Amino acid sequence: MNKVLRLVSVLFCVAGVLSVKTASAQFSGTITVNGQIGVYYPVAFVDGANSSHLATELEIGRSNPHQDSSWRGSIIAKFRFHVNNWGCGSEFIDADLREANSHVASYSSFIGGWVDASFGNASASVVIWLRGNTTYKYYSNYTVMPTVYDGVQNPSTYQPATGGTIYGAKSAVDNTVNMYGMTYGNTGYFNGAGLNYFGGSVGIGTRNVGTSKLAVEGTIAARRVKVTQAATWPDFVFEPEYKLPSLSELDAYIKENKHLPDVPSAKEVAKEGLDLGEMNRILLQKVEELTLHLIEQEKINKEQKLQMQQQKDQITKLNESVSKLMSK
Repeated sequence: MNKVLRLVSVLFCVAGVLSVKTASAQFSGTITVNGQIGVYYPVAFVDGANSSHLATELEIGRSNPHQDSSWRGSIIAKFRFHVNNWGCGSEFIDADLREANSHVASYSSFIGGWVDASFGNASASVVIWLRGNTTYKYYSNYTVMPTVYDGVQNPSTYQPATGGTIYGAKSAVDNTVNMYGMTYGNTGYFNGAGLNYFGGSVGIGTRNVGTSKLAVEGTIAARRVKVTQAATWPDFVFEPEYKLPSLSELDAYIKENKHLPDVPSAKEVAKEGLDLGEMNRILLQKVEELTLHLIEQEKINKEQKLQMQQQKDQITKLNESVSKLMSK
């Protein structure tokens, strides 16, 4: 009986080892994409982990920039995905790419895009567009069975289901592809209280950031905006030596330029945009100048009011004197 129990125990251990080895197995191979080097061809990959209720992890790479010919570039890419497969609901494709060619810029991109091809069908496949006339190595945690549609090994289009979407070659890289980092198709939460640092520029709703560190295509909602700038705050307006433009000078300037001095014109704002910090500084200067004009105007009004009262008193006295003379 003890021998039987020991034998069963050994069998369980062996089964456990085999199970671990199976779960951590690596599948690898070579992918050769024919066709033109300036075209990206669809390559179908099966989500091998789908039936195991896990995500498939696929790596595509070529470290040698001279593979196939001189200066063809290198790529290290990692995809993690789970397909819809006719209604899964938890589908996603995450990618992390590093593509480069230090000598031939036109050969620096290898991946033209990707898509889950299993919506409305049970193909359990994703399509990744790979640059033509190029050789790649791949590694995956589950079998992915890459099938190349380059017009040589297979037709140049892939249709995972009859009557469904047809995936053909691309002549340009999708604008959703990040050639030098991560591309996630879902949202992200950063719940840590520490610093989240971005060394480059950030675009929200736009990829055209220009020279800006942050570019937003849309509305920004905030409870408070604090602008720091090195420009002199216009307290100098209240210094005794400040030369306040006269109203007649302002009138002449406005008639000629159709805007206030130092204030950008409508054409300038349409072309260059508006600097909130600088605009607030300019507007404050104009308010301070206007305040000085109002103070000066109040002084004039008070003086005029005093003169009018004095004239009124004089007229009253004259009327009284005339009345006395008339009564005699």
